[in-house]
Amino acid sequence: MTYSVWHRGLGITLDLTEADLGHPEYPRLLDEIYGSYQPDLLYCLEAHEDEGFICPGFMAIRKVNGRPHAMHVAKGERPETKAESDLHKALGEYTAQVATGAGFRVSRPEDAAQGKHRTDVTVQGADSRRLGYEIQLAAIAGGSVDERTRVALRAGITPLWLVNNENAIPIDRAPWARLNVQSWRDVTDRAALPVRGGVKQLHMSRCDWSNPVPCPQQGAGRCGGRHGLWEPVRGLYYDDVIRRTATGELVSLYMPHPAGRRGWHMWVTPTDKEEFLEGRPEPLPGQPTAARVGEKDLKSVLRQADWTAGDVLEAGIRTELTRARDDERPIDASLWHTEPGPSEFSRPFTVGEFVIPGDLVAARRTFTRALEHCADIAARLPSGADIAAGRAEIADDQRERLADARERCRRLAEEMHTHPWWETVGDRHAAREALTHAATHDHAF
Repeated sequence: MTYSVWHRGLGITLDLTEADLGHPEYPRLLDEIYGSYQPDLLYCLEAHEDEGFICPGFMAIRKVNGRPHAMHVAKGERPETKAESDLHKALGEYTAQVATGAGFRVSRPEDAAQGKHRTDVTVQGADSRRLGYEIQLAAIAGGSVDERTRVALRAGITPLWLVNNENAIPIDRAPWARLNVQSWRDVTDRAALPVRGGVKQLHMSRCDWSNPVPCPQQGAGRCGGRHGLWEPVRGLYYDDVIRRTATGELVSLYMPHPAGRRGWHMWVTPTDKEEFLEGRPEPLPGQPTAARVGEKDLKSVLRQADWTAGDVLEAGIRTELTRARDDERPIDASLWHTEPGPSEFSRPFTVGEFVIPGDLVAARRTFTRALEHCADIAARLPSGADIAAGRAEIADDQRERLADARERCRRLAEEMHTHPWWETVGDRHAAREALTHAATHDHAF
């Protein structure tokens, strides 16, 4: 039996051994959750494994001999409310109408035998491509999503789970797309439906000292290369997704999480998918990855890395469970797709007794240029005498530009002073002189 459980709605851990669950500020909380199963509300605290995914089952509160405990629930779906049912019907009709209008064959659940689950809308696309739209508006357990996805795949259908909530369980459990619609009128009264999540494009970001984010591969400094980044596609409409998935202009891609936790499902262009995989087989959820990065086995690299999407490192399961499943942030793919940087970032500079890392020399040069840029902005400002006499004033945009330039200088100085190389030198004053000398010359000594 389990006597602790995570409450997703409140973001707290419940201690079922305590009468007040460890939270006296919620005096009737046990009564609210007992016997009222909501598959997206309570979550297991021990569901994380180093090389696995978050467990597919959620939890419910039961009582044994009058004592409450938490039990896993592998399946389950809350029935749709009347509003959700109306929206479900409107989205199904909209999907079928767009696909039919584009010349594709469409089948609906009413065409299937009674009692056998079928996707809400199945679209027969080009080259025998079959898309199954699962319109999921009510809460559902992860186990149900997994099972229905497996059924679709065995039938040769690529599922597309359509959701309208940033925390919907199907997100990143299977191929998905998110719309911001809450009522059937949002579907019938709009000229177009913007897609808010699920479609990504590959972008290569430069890893140099103009980038405030440390190198995701090294964990510090900059490598001078370019790293893969999956960015959300903006300005895309649901009509486009229906047509482009049916024609193959958008295809599904799965990218595992480096730390073995849940990965990311996304719709991407075939060109981006090919560039990203670089000839490797596409990873599959739950299976070990045999891809390689450079000369290192990717699996060993992933075990050493503890990075996540965006610029925030994970702080355990609470962070994993409280962040929105679709947080709309770019997804760092640098461990999968990276272009090497120029030699000046990797080759060391020898000045006297000091062997200085190339990325630190590049940082010093960048800092010098930043100082010059800051001085140039300041030189163009009105003089203090003119400002005091009321003959001139500093405009808001000038203040902002100067503040940004000074902040960049401050950041670069801090990053230089915290570079690991300084811990290896004895005479820091001499080391600083050597660094300045290396940064102002074009060759090593």
